[in-house]
Amino acid sequence: MTTDKLNESSLAAAADTPSCAIPRLSEMPIDRTMQAIELDPAAELLRVRLIDRVRTITRAGTPVESLMPGLHLSYVEKPAAVPNCFYVLSVGLILQGTKRLLIGGKTYQYGSGSMIVTSVDMPTSYELVDVRPSQPFVSLSYRLNPATLAEFLSEEDQAASNSHEVFNVERPAVELLEDFERLLRLFERPEQIKSRAPMLIRDIHYLALSGASGECLRALYAPGAVGQRIRKAIRWLRENFREPVAVEQLADLAGMAPTTFHRHFKAFTSFSPLQYQKRLRLYEAQQFLLRGEGDVNSAAYAVGYQSPQQFNRDYKHLFGATPGKSVKARRSALYEAAATN
Repeated sequence: MTTDKLNESSLAAAADTPSCAIPRLSEMPIDRTMQAIELDPAAELLRVRLIDRVRTITRAGTPVESLMPGLHLSYVEKPAAVPNCFYVLSVGLILQGTKRLLIGGKTYQYGSGSMIVTSVDMPTSYELVDVRPSQPFVSLSYRLNPATLAEFLSEEDQAASNSHEVFNVERPAVELLEDFERLLRLFERPEQIKSRAPMLIRDIHYLALSGASGECLRALYAPGAVGQRIRKAIRWLRENFREPVAVEQLADLAGMAPTTFHRHFKAFTSFSPLQYQKRLRLYEAQQFLLRGEGDVNSAAYAVGYQSPQQFNRDYKHLFGATPGKSVKARRSALYEAAATN
Protein backbone atom coordinates (compact mmCIF):
# COMPACT_ATOMS: atom_id res chain seq x y z
CA MET A 1 0.00 0.00 0.00
CA THR A 2 1.76 3.13 -1.17
CA THR A 3 -0.84 5.72 -2.13
CA ASP A 4 -3.69 5.42 0.40
CA LYS A 5 -4.69 8.56 2.26
CA LEU A 6 -5.26 8.23 6.01
CA ASN A 7 -8.63 9.92 5.62
CA GLU A 8 -12.24 9.10 6.38
CA SER A 9 -12.85 6.68 3.52
CA SER A 10 -9.61 4.73 3.91
CA LEU A 11 -10.09 4.48 7.66
CA ALA A 12 -13.53 3.01 7.05
CA ALA A 13 -12.04 0.43 4.71
CA ALA A 14 -9.40 -0.46 7.28
CA ALA A 15 -12.09 -1.31 9.80
CA ASP A 16 -12.81 -4.48 7.89
CA THR A 17 -9.27 -5.83 8.30
CA PRO A 18 -8.89 -8.44 11.05
CA SER A 19 -6.12 -6.56 12.85
CA CYS A 20 -8.39 -3.60 13.61
CA ALA A 21 -10.98 -5.40 15.73
CA ILE A 22 -9.81 -6.15 19.27
CA PRO A 23 -10.21 -9.85 20.11
CA ARG A 24 -11.00 -11.19 23.56
CA LEU A 25 -7.63 -12.03 25.08
CA SER A 26 -9.09 -14.90 27.09
CA GLU A 27 -10.05 -16.57 23.81
CA MET A 28 -6.66 -16.16 22.13
CA PRO A 29 -3.77 -18.63 22.16
CA ILE A 30 -0.79 -17.37 24.15
CA ASP A 31 2.37 -16.92 22.10
CA ARG A 32 4.69 -16.47 25.03
CA THR A 33 4.21 -17.29 28.70
CA MET A 34 6.48 -16.26 31.53
CA GLN A 35 5.08 -17.38 34.84
CA ALA A 36 6.18 -15.93 38.16
CA ILE A 37 9.98 -15.71 38.13
CA GLU A 38 11.84 -17.21 41.07
CA LEU A 39 14.19 -14.44 42.13
CA ASP A 40 17.32 -14.86 44.21
CA PRO A 41 16.91 -14.01 47.94
CA ALA A 42 18.18 -10.42 47.64
CA ALA A 43 15.93 -9.65 44.66
CA GLU A 44 12.94 -11.35 46.31
CA LEU A 45 13.34 -9.22 49.42
CA LEU A 46 13.38 -6.10 47.24
CA ARG A 47 10.25 -7.26 45.36
CA VAL A 48 8.35 -7.69 48.64
CA ARG A 49 9.48 -4.29 49.91
CA LEU A 50 8.45 -2.65 46.63
CA ILE A 51 4.95 -4.16 46.91
CA ASP A 52 4.61 -2.62 50.36
CA ARG A 53 5.82 0.78 49.12
CA VAL A 54 3.48 0.80 46.11
CA ARG A 55 0.54 -0.09 48.37
CA THR A 56 1.42 2.65 50.86
CA ILE A 57 1.93 5.34 48.22
CA THR A 58 -1.22 4.56 46.21
CA ARG A 59 -3.46 4.25 49.26
CA ALA A 60 -2.19 7.56 50.59
CA GLY A 61 -3.37 9.24 47.39
CA THR A 62 0.13 10.56 46.67
CA PRO A 63 0.21 12.57 43.40
CA VAL A 64 2.91 10.32 41.97
CA GLU A 65 3.05 11.61 38.41
CA SER A 66 3.08 15.27 39.39
CA LEU A 67 5.89 14.74 41.90
CA MET A 68 7.83 12.41 39.62
CA PRO A 69 6.69 12.67 35.96
CA GLY A 70 7.10 9.40 34.07
CA LEU A 71 6.60 7.12 37.09
CA HIS A 72 3.42 5.03 37.17
CA LEU A 73 2.27 2.79 40.04
CA SER A 74 -0.54 0.21 39.92
CA TYR A 75 -2.23 -1.51 42.86
CA VAL A 76 -5.38 -3.24 41.60
CA GLU A 77 -7.63 -5.47 43.71
CA LYS A 78 -10.25 -6.49 41.12
CA PRO A 79 -10.01 -8.17 37.69
CA ALA A 80 -9.62 -5.63 34.92
CA ALA A 81 -9.63 -5.63 31.12
CA VAL A 82 -8.58 -2.63 29.01
CA PRO A 83 -9.46 -3.16 25.33
CA ASN A 84 -7.53 -0.22 23.90
CA CYS A 85 -4.56 1.66 25.29
CA PHE A 86 -1.08 2.72 24.24
CA TYR A 87 2.03 1.26 25.76
CA VAL A 88 4.82 3.83 25.64
CA LEU A 89 8.61 3.69 25.70
CA SER A 90 9.15 2.38 29.23
CA VAL A 91 10.67 -0.13 31.61
CA GLY A 92 8.39 -1.80 34.14
CA LEU A 93 8.25 -4.44 36.85
CA ILE A 94 5.42 -6.85 37.65
CA LEU A 95 5.73 -7.17 41.41
CA GLN A 96 2.69 -9.41 41.98
CA GLY A 97 -0.03 -10.98 39.85
CA THR A 98 -0.41 -12.00 36.22
CA LYS A 99 -1.02 -9.88 33.13
CA ARG A 100 -2.15 -10.99 29.66
CA LEU A 101 -1.24 -8.58 26.89
CA LEU A 102 -1.80 -8.29 23.14
CA ILE A 103 1.04 -6.33 21.57
CA GLY A 104 2.75 -6.48 18.21
CA GLY A 105 0.29 -9.13 17.01
CA LYS A 106 1.35 -11.54 19.78
CA THR A 107 -0.27 -12.50 23.07
CA TYR A 108 1.99 -12.54 26.13
CA GLN A 109 1.24 -13.72 29.64
CA TYR A 110 3.70 -12.91 32.36
CA GLY A 111 3.79 -12.96 36.13
CA SER A 112 5.49 -11.50 39.17
CA GLY A 113 9.19 -10.84 39.03
CA SER A 114 9.10 -9.92 35.34
CA MET A 115 10.84 -6.89 33.87
CA ILE A 116 9.10 -5.49 30.79
CA VAL A 117 10.61 -3.12 28.25
CA THR A 118 8.50 -1.47 25.53
CA SER A 119 10.63 0.35 22.97
CA VAL A 120 8.02 2.37 21.04
CA ASP A 121 4.46 3.66 21.48
CA MET A 122 2.21 0.71 20.63
CA PRO A 123 -1.58 0.18 20.53
CA THR A 124 -2.44 -2.72 22.78
CA SER A 125 -5.02 -4.32 25.06
CA TYR A 126 -4.57 -6.21 28.30
CA GLU A 127 -6.25 -8.20 31.06
CA LEU A 128 -5.28 -8.70 34.69
CA VAL A 129 -5.74 -12.37 35.58
CA ASP A 130 -6.97 -13.88 38.89
CA VAL A 131 -6.98 -10.58 40.77
CA ARG A 132 -8.75 -10.28 44.13
CA PRO A 133 -8.36 -8.17 47.30
CA SER A 134 -6.23 -10.84 48.96
CA GLN A 135 -4.04 -11.14 45.84
CA PRO A 136 -3.84 -7.71 44.17
CA PHE A 137 -2.00 -6.96 40.97
CA VAL A 138 0.99 -4.71 41.70
CA SER A 139 3.32 -3.09 39.19
CA LEU A 140 5.40 -0.02 38.52
CA SER A 141 6.93 1.49 35.42
CA TYR A 142 9.00 4.44 34.30
CA ARG A 143 8.67 6.23 30.96
CA LEU A 144 12.11 6.28 29.34
CA ASN A 145 13.60 9.35 27.69
CA PRO A 146 14.72 8.84 24.05
CA ALA A 147 17.47 11.45 24.41
CA THR A 148 18.98 9.67 27.42
CA LEU A 149 18.93 6.33 25.60
CA ALA A 150 20.51 7.91 22.52
CA GLU A 151 23.23 9.47 24.67
CA PHE A 152 24.20 6.11 26.16
CA LEU A 153 24.04 4.38 22.78
CA SER A 154 26.22 7.03 21.11
CA GLU A 155 29.03 5.99 23.45
CA GLU A 156 28.82 2.31 22.46
CA ASP A 157 30.91 0.58 19.82
CA GLN A 158 28.12 -1.90 19.01
CA ALA A 159 26.40 -1.83 15.64
CA ALA A 160 22.71 -0.95 15.56
CA SER A 161 20.43 -3.95 16.10
CA ASN A 162 18.40 -5.34 13.19
CA SER A 163 15.70 -6.60 15.55
CA HIS A 164 12.07 -5.65 14.89
CA GLU A 165 10.96 -6.67 18.39
CA VAL A 166 9.43 -3.78 20.31
CA PHE A 167 8.56 -5.63 23.53
CA ASN A 168 10.66 -7.85 25.76
CA VAL A 169 10.15 -9.66 29.07
CA GLU A 170 13.09 -10.81 31.18
CA ARG A 171 14.42 -11.25 34.71
CA PRO A 172 15.30 -7.88 36.29
CA ALA A 173 18.75 -7.09 37.58
CA VAL A 174 18.99 -6.62 41.35
CA GLU A 175 20.39 -3.15 40.66
CA LEU A 176 17.17 -2.17 38.87
CA LEU A 177 15.05 -3.26 41.82
CA GLU A 178 17.35 -1.28 44.11
CA ASP A 179 17.02 1.86 41.97
CA PHE A 180 13.23 1.63 41.99
CA GLU A 181 13.16 1.12 45.75
CA ARG A 182 15.36 4.18 46.26
CA LEU A 183 13.09 6.12 43.91
CA LEU A 184 9.95 5.19 45.89
CA ARG A 185 11.64 5.99 49.20
CA LEU A 186 11.98 9.59 48.00
CA PHE A 187 8.21 10.01 48.41
CA GLU A 188 8.89 10.02 52.16
CA ARG A 189 11.02 13.14 51.57
CA PRO A 190 9.54 14.83 48.50
CA GLU A 191 11.79 17.86 48.94
CA GLN A 192 14.70 15.61 47.88
CA ILE A 193 13.12 14.35 44.66
CA LYS A 194 14.42 17.17 42.46
CA SER A 195 18.06 16.67 43.48
CA ARG A 196 18.25 12.88 43.96
CA ALA A 197 15.79 11.33 41.48
CA PRO A 198 17.68 12.27 38.26
CA MET A 199 20.68 10.10 39.17
CA LEU A 200 18.47 7.09 39.84
CA ILE A 201 16.44 7.65 36.68
CA ARG A 202 19.60 7.86 34.60
CA ASP A 203 20.78 4.54 36.04
CA ILE A 204 17.39 2.96 35.25
CA HIS A 205 17.95 3.94 31.60
CA TYR A 206 21.39 2.37 31.63
CA LEU A 207 20.11 -0.88 33.18
CA ALA A 208 17.25 -1.09 30.65
CA LEU A 209 19.91 -1.11 27.91
CA SER A 210 22.16 -3.60 29.70
CA GLY A 211 19.97 -6.70 29.59
CA ALA A 212 18.41 -8.69 26.77
CA SER A 213 15.93 -5.85 26.25
CA GLY A 214 18.79 -3.67 25.07
CA GLU A 215 18.46 -5.19 21.59
CA CYS A 216 14.94 -3.89 21.01
CA LEU A 217 15.99 -0.46 22.30
CA ARG A 218 19.09 -0.34 20.09
CA ALA A 219 16.94 -1.11 17.05
CA LEU A 220 15.08 2.17 17.53
CA TYR A 221 17.48 4.53 19.32
CA ALA A 222 21.03 3.65 18.22
CA PRO A 223 22.68 6.02 15.70
CA GLY A 224 21.99 4.85 12.15
CA ALA A 225 19.32 2.29 13.11
CA VAL A 226 16.48 1.78 10.61
CA GLY A 227 14.09 1.92 13.53
CA GLN A 228 15.04 5.55 14.16
CA ARG A 229 13.37 6.46 10.87
CA ILE A 230 10.22 4.52 11.73
CA ARG A 231 10.18 6.15 15.16
CA LYS A 232 10.20 9.56 13.48
CA ALA A 233 7.06 8.63 11.51
CA ILE A 234 5.38 7.25 14.64
CA ARG A 235 6.13 10.46 16.50
CA TRP A 236 4.59 12.47 13.65
CA LEU A 237 1.44 10.34 13.76
CA ARG A 238 1.16 10.72 17.54
CA GLU A 239 1.43 14.51 17.26
CA ASN A 240 -0.72 14.92 14.13
CA PHE A 241 -3.25 12.09 14.34
CA ARG A 242 -6.10 14.44 13.36
CA GLU A 243 -4.55 15.19 9.97
CA PRO A 244 -5.04 13.19 6.74
CA VAL A 245 -1.65 12.08 5.42
CA ALA A 246 -0.36 10.10 2.46
CA VAL A 247 1.90 7.13 3.09
CA GLU A 248 4.35 8.79 0.68
CA GLN A 249 4.52 11.75 3.04
CA LEU A 250 5.43 9.52 5.98
CA ALA A 251 7.93 7.60 3.85
CA ASP A 252 9.56 10.87 2.83
CA LEU A 253 9.75 11.89 6.47
CA ALA A 254 11.50 8.59 7.21
CA GLY A 255 13.81 8.92 4.20
CA MET A 256 12.58 5.66 2.63
CA ALA A 257 10.83 4.47 -0.50
CA PRO A 258 7.10 4.02 0.24
CA THR A 259 7.13 0.22 -0.12
CA THR A 260 10.24 -0.10 2.09
CA PHE A 261 8.75 2.23 4.68
CA HIS A 262 5.46 0.34 4.75
CA ARG A 263 7.28 -2.98 5.23
CA HIS A 264 9.44 -1.72 8.10
CA PHE A 265 6.56 0.15 9.78
CA LYS A 266 4.46 -3.00 9.87
CA ALA A 267 7.41 -5.14 11.00
CA PHE A 268 7.91 -2.90 14.03
CA THR A 269 4.29 -2.18 14.94
CA SER A 270 2.26 -5.04 13.37
CA PHE A 271 0.02 -2.31 11.92
CA SER A 272 0.03 -0.49 8.61
CA PRO A 273 0.40 3.29 9.03
CA LEU A 274 -3.33 3.59 8.26
CA GLN A 275 -4.31 1.06 10.92
CA TYR A 276 -1.96 2.65 13.47
CA GLN A 277 -3.53 6.08 13.01
CA LYS A 278 -7.01 4.59 13.20
CA ARG A 279 -6.26 2.97 16.58
CA LEU A 280 -4.67 6.19 17.77
CA ARG A 281 -7.66 8.31 16.76
CA LEU A 282 -10.10 6.01 18.52
CA TYR A 283 -7.90 5.86 21.63
CA GLU A 284 -7.72 9.67 21.75
CA ALA A 285 -11.48 9.88 21.26
CA GLN A 286 -12.02 7.56 24.20
CA GLN A 287 -9.72 9.71 26.37
CA PHE A 288 -11.59 12.84 25.22
CA LEU A 289 -14.89 11.33 26.36
CA LEU A 290 -13.45 10.01 29.64
CA ARG A 291 -12.21 13.51 30.47
CA GLY A 292 -15.73 14.82 29.86
CA GLU A 293 -14.60 17.36 27.27
CA GLY A 294 -17.67 16.96 25.06
CA ASP A 295 -20.23 14.62 23.56
CA VAL A 296 -19.70 11.83 21.02
CA ASN A 297 -19.99 14.13 18.00
CA SER A 298 -17.45 16.52 19.51
CA ALA A 299 -15.07 13.61 20.10
CA ALA A 300 -15.38 12.52 16.48
CA TYR A 301 -14.48 15.96 15.13
CA ALA A 302 -11.74 16.46 17.74
CA VAL A 303 -9.78 13.42 16.52
CA GLY A 304 -10.15 14.16 12.80
CA TYR A 305 -13.37 12.45 11.68
CA GLN A 306 -15.64 14.37 9.32
CA SER A 307 -18.60 12.04 9.87
CA PRO A 308 -19.83 11.20 13.41
CA GLN A 309 -21.74 8.28 11.90
CA GLN A 310 -18.52 6.77 10.53
CA PHE A 311 -16.83 7.40 13.87
CA ASN A 312 -19.59 5.52 15.70
CA ARG A 313 -19.28 2.56 13.33
CA ASP A 314 -15.50 2.41 13.65
CA TYR A 315 -15.63 2.79 17.42
CA LYS A 316 -18.19 0.01 17.85
CA HIS A 317 -16.26 -2.26 15.48
CA LEU A 318 -13.11 -1.82 17.55
CA PHE A 319 -14.54 -1.85 21.06
CA GLY A 320 -17.67 -3.94 20.59
CA ALA A 321 -19.89 -1.18 22.02
CA THR A 322 -21.02 2.32 21.14
CA PRO A 323 -18.88 5.22 22.45
CA GLY A 324 -21.46 6.09 25.12
CA LYS A 325 -21.74 2.58 26.52
CA SER A 326 -18.01 1.89 26.27
CA VAL A 327 -17.01 5.06 28.09
CA LYS A 328 -19.65 4.57 30.77
CA ALA A 329 -18.30 1.08 31.49
CA ARG A 330 -14.69 2.28 31.44
CA ARG A 331 -15.43 5.21 33.76
CA SER A 332 -17.24 2.88 36.17
CA ALA A 333 -14.23 0.54 36.20
CA LEU A 334 -11.86 3.46 36.88
CA TYR A 335 -14.02 4.67 39.77
CA GLU A 336 -14.09 1.18 41.27
CA ALA A 337 -10.33 0.84 40.95
CA ALA A 338 -9.79 4.24 42.58
CA ALA A 339 -12.16 3.34 45.42
CA THR A 340 -10.13 0.24 46.32
CA ASN A 341 -6.82 2.12 46.59
